[in-house]
Amino acid sequence: MNYIKELNAFYDWLETNSLSTSAIALWHALMHINNKAGWAEEFGVAASVLCVKTGLADRTIRNARNELKQKGRIDWSSRKGNQSAMYKIISLLDTLPATVTGKPSGNDIKKDEEKALSEINADNVSDNHADKCADSSAGNHATLNKLNETKLNDINTNTTEVEENVFDDEFSELAKLYQNCIGQTNAFTSDWISFNKSTYGFQWVKNALLEAERQGIRTKSYVEKILSNWKNWGGMKLSTDKNISQSKVTPAKKTKFHNFEGRTEKYTAEQLDDAAERKRREYSERLKKQNEVL
Repeated sequence: MNYIKELNAFYDWLETNSLSTSAIALWHALMHINNKAGWAEEFGVAASVLCVKTGLADRTIRNARNELKQKGRIDWSSRKGNQSAMYKIISLLDTLPATVTGKPSGNDIKKDEEKALSEINADNVSDNHADKCADSSAGNHATLNKLNETKLNDINTNTTEVEENVFDDEFSELAKLYQNCIGQTNAFTSDWISFNKSTYGFQWVKNALLEAERQGIRTKSYVEKILSNWKNWGGMKLSTDKNISQSKVTPAKKTKFHNFEGRTEKYTAEQLDDAAERKRREYSERLKKQNEVL
């Protein structure tokens, strides 16, 4: 499938056909994913990934894909369990006439090739492919043809799972967590997740999202603050790590006897009896003297 020609044909098709902005955004996301997958005949992609790529809600995604199917731009089918839906891009080049799809000849072909090559060279792609070409004069043409050729080098089937090739399971999980912990996605969410995942790692981003939810501060800036703090501290510190259930021990109220130490352990039983008897006699004598005075 030729990515550039499909894009041009799509917008030519839009001149005589109407699509909602949501359906257009979804079509672009599916084209991008299928390009990364090597233009598979069918490919699976999670709804959460499409939400992140398009910035659309899950229900809007479902409506948009039904609209694309009704207009003949894609075909899709659901699968059992938690498996992602399967999608198929319907090529416009196979359905539109040559005058619309643009099958130029002569100088037009040369201009198209030069335009495509300039775009590719801007991304520093042509140099990589030119090194692989035995004939240096054919290097640029080999780069241009790269857009038209399949990338399925060792894949013999027409079906592939995009989660394994493009958006792995970790990205899908972070996308779901983002929706649950932060909320509605937008066009920048995909880049935000990818950047933080590559910077801090999957586990840190996952736990930071969960930590923000536990703290009740559901913002990207707070998640970024958590990640920055963990980096400065040299590791993750979760609120669940604290023994918050440990009850506080209230110290006993101090009295004038709080420094009194039990001294019985310093004397024998006979010594204690003698001391008690002495105190009793002293008390008796003191009472006797008081009576004599009276």
